[in-house]
Amino acid sequence: MEPLISGRLRNYLFSNILLDLQRSEKTGILELKNGPICKKIYIKNGDMIFAMSNQEEDHLGEILLKAKKIDIDQFYQSIDGAKKTGKLQGTILVELGYLKPKDLIWAVTHQVEEIIMSLFRWEDSEFEFIEGPLPSEEVITLKLSTANIIYRGIKRINNFTFIKKVCPPMDAILYYSADPIDLFQDIKLDERDRDIFSLIDGKRKMQDILSASPLDNFQTMKILYALVSTRIIEIKEKAQTIEDRIGEEILKEPDGDLDSAFVEKVNKLYNRLSSPDYHALLGITKWSSPDEIKRSYFKKAKEFHPDRHFNITSETLKNKLNAIFSHLTKAYKTLSNPKARSDYEQSSSFDAATSKESPSEMARSKFKEGKKALGRKLYAEAAELFGQAVYLDSSVADYHFSFGMALMKGKKLREAEEAINKAINLNPSNANYTAELGNIYLELGFNARAKATFEKALKLDPSNERVAEGLKNIPNHS
Repeated sequence: MEPLISGRLRNYLFSNILLDLQRSEKTGILELKNGPICKKIYIKNGDMIFAMSNQEEDHLGEILLKAKKIDIDQFYQSIDGAKKTGKLQGTILVELGYLKPKDLIWAVTHQVEEIIMSLFRWEDSEFEFIEGPLPSEEVITLKLSTANIIYRGIKRINNFTFIKKVCPPMDAILYYSADPIDLFQDIKLDERDRDIFSLIDGKRKMQDILSASPLDNFQTMKILYALVSTRIIEIKEKAQTIEDRIGEEILKEPDGDLDSAFVEKVNKLYNRLSSPDYHALLGITKWSSPDEIKRSYFKKAKEFHPDRHFNITSETLKNKLNAIFSHLTKAYKTLSNPKARSDYEQSSSFDAATSKESPSEMARSKFKEGKKALGRKLYAEAAELFGQAVYLDSSVADYHFSFGMALMKGKKLREAEEAINKAINLNPSNANYTAELGNIYLELGFNARAKATFEKALKLDPSNERVAEGLKNIPNHS
């Protein structure tokens, strides 16, 4: 079979080969040769799942000895046992009691990671990727994070000349990637990595970061090159204004366990993919601004990025996440492009998305779902559903008000203020709307504005309890 890609590493970045295979969801074997040494990486649907090497130092016993998981006597006993019985060395180590069965999985995973990470020190070798089904009898399926292995592998490079050559130029400005598929990958940064990461602000040049770094130039350059190689960081020609808290969002660890609420959310969103309504998918309205579209996309991309839930065992759930992420990206690319958005919103597919029921009927249905989600304290889901109700029928004040309340519960106070103001414009005599607007101002720290708003609500309803509570919470109010 002809290789899908082939060449020499001096002409390709190893990190790009791995990431491109991952993004294209290829299945096959990536083989690299350096003289007599041959190493193979087994890839399934883009994910690295196993690796093999004919180099003696990559054998399981050698790696366990180096990691001090076994001693030299245990090492030789296991070799003798493997020769006599024909069993694998790992199996013999378990039978001799030197490894527990559960530790064998860690040992094999560690071995495979070590094999792959050693390849980042190969500055030149032949490689080829043969696409096709994997030999099931040879392969143990493991869960390996592509971005994390790239990052750790690059940090092990000890050739300063190589790192200096591949690092961004000294006058390059570093900024976070504009693509959430790159931003929210499964990657573990230690405290030193985070210190360097925090220096990236869209304004500092490479030379500025090196000067401000608490580490020496070589260590700092390796970390920066590793971040660029995973595509979390990209090079810009001009300084850019950094978005609030985006760095914190990138560094925030994904939730470990998948609770039933999240699985239910995935299933609900997946079931909507059959509908061509991009606005509903992103949880925005037809009148949403480009910034609102971007914020919504980044939020959903982070929540449903397959790498944020890298350790899921369910293939069905993983496939659903992949499909959701793909549709979210397609929706964003369409709606963030003015011409594509205009063409889409005038197309029959957009009309079809809302033609099965009248908009008002669909809005009522979304509103009822939002109420249930709000009652379960699923504020993000409630906000999404209320936002869809507002989009489908913007004439109902209670839809705007409920949208604002869900946003307020989710601490999105500025967006909540805007939504409740729209409710007040539709129904200015509703004291509850005005009272909650006062509470939003109170949380924002706008005490004078909060007081004036509460007093306005008091005129509408002198006995309103939320007004009385709000006034008590204003500092120095008597």
